[in-house]
Amino acid sequence: MPERDAATDLDGSAGTTLDAAADDEDSPLAPVPRIILSGEVKNARDLGGTPLARGGSVTYGAVFRGPPLANLSQAGCKEFARLGIRTVIDLRIATESDSIPQASCVKQTATIVAAPLPVPYNVSPTDYIADLNATDSIARAFRFLGDHAAYPIYMHCTWGRDRTGVLAAVVLRALGASRADIKREYLISAETVGAYPVSLDAVLDEIEQRGGIEAYLAAAGVTAEQLASLRKRLVAPPP
Repeated sequence: MPERDAATDLDGSAGTTLDAAADDEDSPLAPVPRIILSGEVKNARDLGGTPLARGGSVTYGAVFRGPPLANLSQAGCKEFARLGIRTVIDLRIATESDSIPQASCVKQTATIVAAPLPVPYNVSPTDYIADLNATDSIARAFRFLGDHAAYPIYMHCTWGRDRTGVLAAVVLRALGASRADIKREYLISAETVGAYPVSLDAVLDEIEQRGGIEAYLAAAGVTAEQLASLRKRLVAPPP
């Protein structure tokens, strides 16, 4: 059975302190999340509005996260079309994707990218780090995240929480989000499908132990050009 669907601990430790420019624990709370496809799927939202270093934020309407876009109603398909999503990054393994396929309206209008990460059966720190270690799939996801023509992008796993949470943390860290704001964004999932912040902390610790986000991405095969393109597309300047 895939990841568990309930949280047992929402009080993960603060973990390792990162550089001051990107880890101000006193940064404002993230804005109210922009929920999408309400009534169609649980835990789907826009990463837009997440605070970034130097007062910027993630651009709205560019990158979304959640569960599979399966069994969408006519209204759900209309909302999907309105969002203009051009690329769906599927982090599930093949058996999961085969058993719960994307809705027809999604397959007809979006490019489906398979970037499978290991199923985190125990949602443990070890499981989350295993997903971080699946660098071939992380690099494949960044080939699209680093391509302006691929946007808007929707990334998902089974619950939109664990594997998606790992990839979202990597993306947000690459954009300059603080550890505190990455965790706040992740914990939005607690309201609907639970959350495992101790496991997320392990991922953030591991990234820093490998020399930081740029060193991790370079070792994974993400190019400097892809990273620059990601930042240009997703960083909204301060108002």
